[in-house]
Amino acid sequence: MYVEAAICDYLREEILPQIAPAPYGDIEMTKLAAQKPVCLFLEKKTNIMVVGKLFKWGAVPLEEAWLEANKEYSNLKLLRQQLEMDGDTDRVVAPLGKKRELSALLVTEMVPGQTLDYYITQAIFERQHKELFQSLRHLARFFLKLHESAKTDRPLSPELPRLYLNTLLDSLSGELLDSSKRLEIEKYTSRWWGEEKVFALDKETIVHGDATPTNFLFDKERVTAIDLESMKWADRCWDLGFIAAELKHHFMWRMGDGLAAEPFIGHFLWEYAVNYGDNYFFEIITRRLPLYMALGLLRIARNLYVGDAHRESLILEAKRCLKYGL
Repeated sequence: MYVEAAICDYLREEILPQIAPAPYGDIEMTKLAAQKPVCLFLEKKTNIMVVGKLFKWGAVPLEEAWLEANKEYSNLKLLRQQLEMDGDTDRVVAPLGKKRELSALLVTEMVPGQTLDYYITQAIFERQHKELFQSLRHLARFFLKLHESAKTDRPLSPELPRLYLNTLLDSLSGELLDSSKRLEIEKYTSRWWGEEKVFALDKETIVHGDATPTNFLFDKERVTAIDLESMKWADRCWDLGFIAAELKHHFMWRMGDGLAAEPFIGHFLWEYAVNYGDNYFFEIITRRLPLYMALGLLRIARNLYVGDAHRESLILEAKRCLKYGL
C-alpha cells in the first residue's frame, strides 16, 4: 500500500499536470499484465489514464531495473523527437516520466486500440481474415517508417543473430533440446554465417527488438508501438522475422495448421516491400527472413505455458527454416 500511495502522489504532482490541470480525484490502479507489474492508472475525477511499468520486480536489482527503465525512456524520446515517430499514423507511445525510488517506475501515455494478438485470434476463431490483413498492412508501413528513418551506412553482420542463437539454445538445452538436436541446429545455422552475400544487400538500422503481437496497438489506421526496452541497431529482418514467427506460432498453436499463416506472412512482407517502392526489395528481405524467423520460433519455444508438444513443434519448424531457407 505504501508503494501504491507513493505512486499516486507522484502521478498527481508530476504526471497528471502534463495532461490536465488540478484538482484531481482518487486514482484507481488495475494490473494489465499477469506476469509483469504493468498497471493502468485511472484518475477518476477527469478520467485521465496513464500506464506505469515497474522495472524493479522479483529478484531484479534496483540498479539494473533503473538502467532498463532509463533505456526505454531514452529510446522513446529518441524515436519521437529525432525520428518523428510521433505522428498520426506511425508512432511510439509517449513517455511521461520515470522515478527510480518507485521501483524504477516508467510512466507512459495510455493509447486506445486493439493489439495484433486480438486480430490474429479473430482471424483464427472468427475467420475475420480481412481485419488481420489490414492490421498487417498498417504494421508493415509502421516498420518501414521506423527502419528507413534510422538506416545507416553500416553493413549488416551475422554476429548479433549468432550470439542470440547461442543464448536461445542455452536456455532450451535439456530434455526438450538434447545435445544431438542442438548440434543439428548449429550445423544448419553455420551455413548462414558464411553467406556474406545474404547480408551484403542491406544496411543496419534501428529495430524495435521485441516484435510480439501484444506490443503494437491498432486504432483504425494508426499503429502505436510500446515496450521499446529491447530497441537496438540490427538487421530490419529482426523485426520482420519475429512477426512472421509469431504468426506461424499462433496458427500452429491455436489452429493446428501452420500453413494457414503463410498468406498473412506473405502479405505482411509484400506490403513492406511495396511501401519501400521496389519489388526487388521483397527478394532481398525474404532471403534473410528464414534465419530471423527461426530465431523468433526458438524464442517462443522457451515459453512453458504453450506445452512441451508445441514447443517441440516450434523447434522443428525453426530447424526447417534454417535447413531449407538458404
